Amino acid sequence: MSKIIDIMDNVSAKKQAHHTDIQDEIAKTYFHVPANKKGKPKINKWKPVLPWLIAALAISLSLATLMFKSSIDIKVRVLGEIPFFASGSGEYGLVEAVDKGIFFIRGGEPNKEMIKNIYFSGDGREFSAAKPDEVVLCNVRGSGWANYTIELKEPVDLNKLDIKYTAKGSRGDEYLTLVIVDSNNRSYRMEKDISSALSKEWQKYTMNFRRVKKAVDLSNIAKIKFEFGNLTAGNYPNAVMFLKDIYITKARRLKWL
Repeated sequence: MSKIIDIMDNVSAKKQAHHTDIQDEIAKTYFHVPANKKGKPKINKWKPVLPWLIAALAISLSLATLMFKSSIDIKVRVLGEIPFFASGSGEYGLVEAVDKGIFFIRGGEPNKEMIKNIYFSGDGREFSAAKPDEVVLCNVRGSGWANYTIELKEPVDLNKLDIKYTAKGSRGDEYLTLVIVDSNNRSYRMEKDISSALSKEWQKYTMNFRRVKKAVDLSNIAKIKFEFGNLTAGNYPNAVMFLKDIYITKARRLKWL
């Protein structure tokens, strides 16, 4: 009788052990059961300093980007200063050997690094055109005003700068009037004087802004316009003018002793 009981106990123990093995197998398959290792867990010595290393790398990359950023961009957009370029500089850099600056319009094409948009308005919209070598301004009969507008990507500081351009007229008795517009949409029209009278030959014109003072915010000029209508500039109907090489350069001031 005792043997029968022992046999039954052994069978029951085997079934229980087999059932336990099946449960363990299911647990291992469907659940993550961490192994119970003896001793202290292994600690990665780099883990505590990893965030600091990432932060240091990010700062280094930012400083490198800032250092290699174009000095032209920094000086024009932040300081409003124009560097003098050496011979053989970039596409929009060198103007002349003794008169250096940065082009807004070279020939008739805009400097895409600085110019957001160019367009013709009023009586100049229909027949005016920007060509590779020059801008053709045609004043048709109509509303009495005509504009060629240069819209900048970023405002420029004209406190210490001049705007220079080259222009001529088809007859030689035409006029161009320069208008500057600040970021608050305040505008100042330069006075009509000898500097805006055109001849039949190409001539270079210089516009300085000493007389503007507080009429507009010279440190934040967003648009530059050339007016050539019959009422705004005094041109005859159907007058044709030619414009090219519009650029900014450091203003030359006479120092009195």
